Amino acid sequence: MARKKGGTEEVKGDMTPMIDMVFQLLIFFILTLKIVDAEGDFNMKMPLQAGVNQQADIEPPETITLFLNAQSNGDLASITIGSKTGTKVPLGELSNLIRGRVGGTGGGSDPTVELAPDGHLKYAYVVQVLGACSGRMKDGKIEKLASKIKFAGL
Repeated sequence: MARKKGGTEEVKGDMTPMIDMVFQLLIFFILTLKIVDAEGDFNMKMPLQAGVNQQADIEPPETITLFLNAQSNGDLASITIGSKTGTKVPLGELSNLIRGRVGGTGGGSDPTVELAPDGHLKYAYVVQVLGACSGRMKDGKIEKLASKIKFAGL
């Protein structure tokens, strides 16, 4: 018997068993899938009305509105509390004012400071006021004052 020289025979794989195995795995995972309840189920059990009267005694934290008035060149002219014609406070005394409100009549609650700067006030002054309202250094440690500071939507 003579052999053919130089000829190699290619072995071709049959794809049918592989496709059968893929379908079997797919059916297995579909049948074993457990569908969980949707997240955010809002069926809440609210407390009874027995505790409603206890919540009425708590006062909401006060809001301190600070108007930052600018000069024509953009420098800080004055800081007024309550309204544009309210009590003027120097920038150096602002931390003491906020500190008095934090530990004052509000029951030690954290007041909300609302800033209303003029449109042409320099940004550096707004940052100084933010720093004076949020905290100050005392004996080498930071004393936190108002943590809720927002800008007025004027």
